[in-house]
Amino acid sequence: MRHFFRALKWILFTLLLIPVGGYLILLLINLQDSAPSAQASAYLEQVNAEEVALSQHLENNPYLYAMGFDAPKDNDPMAVGLKRYQALKQLGVLERPTQTVDEKFEFPEWAISNCLKQKGYFAECTALLAEPEHLRATLDDYAWLIERYRTLLSLSHWQDDTHFNPYRSMVSFKHLAAARQLYLVNAYFNGTDPASLITAIDTDMQFWQQAAERINMLSNKFLAIDALKQNMKLGELLVSQKRTEDEDTQIPSLWLQSTSEEVLSLKRVKRGEWHFLTKVNQSFEAGEDASITAKIAEAMLMPLLQQQDTANRYADILTGKANIKPCPDNFSLSTLKEYGYNPMGKFILCSGIPSFESYQATANKLESLRAELVTRLTTPAISAEIVTEANDEKPRESAPKE
Repeated sequence: MRHFFRALKWILFTLLLIPVGGYLILLLINLQDSAPSAQASAYLEQVNAEEVALSQHLENNPYLYAMGFDAPKDNDPMAVGLKRYQALKQLGVLERPTQTVDEKFEFPEWAISNCLKQKGYFAECTALLAEPEHLRATLDDYAWLIERYRTLLSLSHWQDDTHFNPYRSMVSFKHLAAARQLYLVNAYFNGTDPASLITAIDTDMQFWQQAAERINMLSNKFLAIDALKQNMKLGELLVSQKRTEDEDTQIPSLWLQSTSEEVLSLKRVKRGEWHFLTKVNQSFEAGEDASITAKIAEAMLMPLLQQQDTANRYADILTGKANIKPCPDNFSLSTLKEYGYNPMGKFILCSGIPSFESYQATANKLESLRAELVTRLTTPAISAEIVTEANDEKPRESAPKE
């Protein structure tokens, strides 16, 4: 029996020593973080430059105006946007803001918004434009919002933010979309001349192209791209209707130009995602209200997260110098060697970051939609010209002899 207990003691000691010894070895391996890589340093320098540029461009900045755009009728969108930006700037990346209720204007209740959501929207919306009494009444009621949107479009140089917080609402693109519809439909009905609609479409298109080029946040990038899609969707409807009234109606010039690489590029939002993940890694903290178990887990795992090494690796992934590796499904010797240094950071990168291939494919669809739109609008005219030229070149038949 004495030998049994001695053997049991050594077994328990060995079972305890293996994980404790392994953990101590990991701690020794992870005593020092990596130095910043060239790409990580470049990203950080660019982020700092963006923050300085924004601090120097708080007046007449369309980004801040857009942030406060959903404010009630009698409020100044720029003042509201600046207030929201300053409140956001005080929050940590994962800090929950104090619960407040931001007053916003009510969406216009009109049939254009509903018909554009339908599968066969073209015919349904065309019928609405043929009976414009209710639409005109809505335009009169929201003349102030049309003017607010016109002011937004007049502001140049969208200077975006780099401070993200998932718990804080940013730009309300739904309210901007509602105002865009009013703005374009108003140009259709109340334009001072036949070219007013085309000018309005081009002005709106140019604004959102410039915004898409300068946005740093992934979700906002695609909301800006969606704004360009909606410009073409509603614009095509209005231009087609205007052509039935005036055959000389031109096609908006920006629709005829290929979408620029800067509009479709995800370089800025990749840098934004890098900055966000870096800030998240720096802010990991269990908090005062956390359980003892959570605090112990944090104390044990945080030394195994090398923040700079993680930032370096993510920068290489985003620039294509490295690929996203799948998380290991076993703990073989090779896996243990690979994940010995910065194991927490490597697990974050293999499990918690998106692949940008699908995002880029979605962005690239904007150009194909533009090309298809131009084809639909120009093909009938081209066909008519071909028919006319063919008739002119066809030899005339001689008159029958009497």
